[in-house]
Amino acid sequence: MTTLGTKLTKLRRNKGYSQQELADKLGVSQPAYHKWETDDVKPDLETLLKVSQVLGVDLNDLTDDYNSLIQNSQFRGSNIVGNHQPVINMNSPEFMNQLLKNQEQITQILLIQNKLIETFTENIKNSK
Repeated sequence: MTTLGTKLTKLRRNKGYSQQELADKLGVSQPAYHKWETDDVKPDLETLLKVSQVLGVDLNDLTDDYNSLIQNSQFRGSNIVGNHQPVINMNSPEFMNQLLKNQEQITQILLIQNKLIETFTENIKNSK
């Protein structure tokens, strides 16, 4: 699986941006952006959405693992000044698509759980 950092590097180069140029567009320092490309730190969800918009790609193109989006909401050791408070745009298409995808996964898990409970119940009935 390709890492987020590798994807960011490739997409940035395809757009012809330097790390500094892209960092400026995102409102972060170049050292902070560099840490994303080297997979030292992962951007938070809000920032990753902004990255996808600036690079003109779908959020799902950047990551296959939703948990990695929210794993790190602060930039430890970066040059960002002040506290970072993540803001999630509840109306963004990317957020809604991810929410629907998560709901579909939850539905599948519940269906499997129901089958297991039915099997367990049948086994108890048959053992009496």
